[in-house]
Amino acid sequence: MSKPDEAIAALCQRYRALVLHHDASQLRVAVAESVPPGLAEALHFASQCQIEIECWPQARLDQLQHADTPLVAREEAPTESAIEATQLILRQALERRASDVHIEPGRDGLRVRLRIDGVLHPLSSLPVTQPAALLARLKILGGLDIAERRLPQDGQFSLEIAGKPASFRLATLPIYGGEKAVVRLLQSESAALSLDKLGLPAAQLRLFCAALAQPQGLILVTGPTGSGKTFTLYSGLSALNTPEKKSVQR
Repeated sequence: MSKPDEAIAALCQRYRALVLHHDASQLRVAVAESVPPGLAEALHFASQCQIEIECWPQARLDQLQHADTPLVAREEAPTESAIEATQLILRQALERRASDVHIEPGRDGLRVRLRIDGVLHPLSSLPVTQPAALLARLKILGGLDIAERRLPQDGQFSLEIAGKPASFRLATLPIYGGEKAVVRLLQSESAALSLDKLGLPAAQLRLFCAALAQPQGLILVTGPTGSGKTFTLYSGLSALNTPEKKSVQR
């Protein structure tokens, strides 16, 4: 074992992490529940690779850590293209500020669409992969039963993509020809925009700013799924979050 590999192994033992994939350019590990502070930086320093961290339930992590068969041989080898496709889809969804990702089998193979500002946009230039393999990868991330294809399932997972933590909610549904999945991107305050970049008409923006300036009161933000309610609220909170004020988010 080389010195970098020894350092990575020591860090994984210290932080109770499990190596999922490691090559010359990428290191992907899994941890239980949440990413420990400092883990990504330490792994990047030791490996000089792009770091991706997955958050798994503790029971699943324990099961794989104590299994006799190596995880890579059992899970990753047959689904490398699905892993690549999953990372690419989620990265593009984050970069394009999509609210949802819709994945379903189509006549010509995999059909992926991003919901941006309430409108679905097709996503092209994906790695070649089978819909079932991509669904299996998402189910593994979400802690779902990959063998269950007849019932709807719901799950949640977190990943570190392009050096930033991101959280997702996953829902699968059986349909004619297989299964479809919807991945909801869970917004955070770090994704907030300045109020003038929300796309509100000038009159509505003035009303919203005036409401935020009030010393007390209640603001209701309503709209259909994917219309930007959470994004608008985080942007409003970001505008209020100054050194002179205390912002409490739940």
